[in-house]
Amino acid sequence: MLGARERSFTALHSEHFGRIYRYIAYRINDADRAEELAADVFRIAWEKDLPEEPGIGWLIAVARNVVANEYKGRLRQQLLRQGLQEGARAAGAANDTESGAVADVLAKLNEKHREVLILAYWDGLTTAELAQSLGCSISAAGVRLHRARKAFAGIVPAHLMNERMP
Repeated sequence: MLGARERSFTALHSEHFGRIYRYIAYRINDADRAEELAADVFRIAWEKDLPEEPGIGWLIAVARNVVANEYKGRLRQQLLRQGLQEGARAAGAANDTESGAVADVLAKLNEKHREVLILAYWDGLTTAELAQSLGCSISAAGVRLHRARKAFAGIVPAHLMNERMP
C-alpha cells in the first residue's frame, strides 16, 4: 500500500511530467536526453523535501537548474573534444594519424561511453575514482568502463587495431 508521500509524488509526476519534458525538450533539442533529464527532475523532487504544495513553478525551477547543468556538461565535452583534436595535431606527424583516428572514434561514441573513457584515460581516474565521479558503485563503474572499451573497439578502424597486434 502506498503511503501519503508516495501517492502525492505519483500525482505530482502524473500531472506535470509532460510539461517538464516539453520544457526541457524545447531547450536542448534531443528527445531521448530530454526524457532522461525530466526523469532527473522528478528524482531530485523525490530526494528533496518537497514544499507544502509543490507545483509546476517549483518543478520548472528544478528543471531550469538541470538544463543549466546539461549546457555546462555539453560545453565541457566540446572543450574536451577541441583539446583532444589540438593534442592530436601537436603529437607530431608520425603519431598524428593515430591520435586523429582516436579523436574521431571518441566523437562517434555515445556521450556516456565517451565520458567514461575520457575520465579513465585522459584524466587517469582509477575504477574507484571513476565510480565516485559517476555516482555509482565500483563494480558498476567497471562494467561501464568495459562496455565503453568494447564500444570503442567496435568503431576503431581495423588498420589501427592491426598495428597494435604483436
